Amino acid sequence: MKQSIKLSTEQLQYISLFQKITHTQPKDCIEDEKLDRIIFVVENGDMGKAIGKGAANIKSLKNKIQKTVEVVEYIKEPEKFIAKAISEKLVNDVTISKDDLGGLQATVMVDANNKGLAVGRNGRN
Repeated sequence: MKQSIKLSTEQLQYISLFQKITHTQPKDCIEDEKLDRIIFVVENGDMGKAIGKGAANIKSLKNKIQKTVEVVEYIKEPEKFIAKAISEKLVNDVTISKDDLGGLQATVMVDANNKGLAVGRNGRN
């Protein structure tokens, strides 16, 4: 079943600005209001171009939108995408399963001593 992504007008503006500054086309834009950040998902291989030399593109975006900006590289396989988004070095395993309501949930396994790094400050990751 194919799912559609709905973007707000503000998210579309963020995507347009991202394209102008980075010269890359993001696959998605996630607005995290709780942590006041915008996460852009870019095609595999576009991460360096999106970030820019010395993180210049990210700094420019941050200054223009006044929010923290993060970039995540897209990978088709959900388990690999989740592991890479958190940090492949920290993740031992990712399992996708159905929850009680028929939706999907991901379970991420990390070593106990890496739990804080994987979750991030204030549950950031």
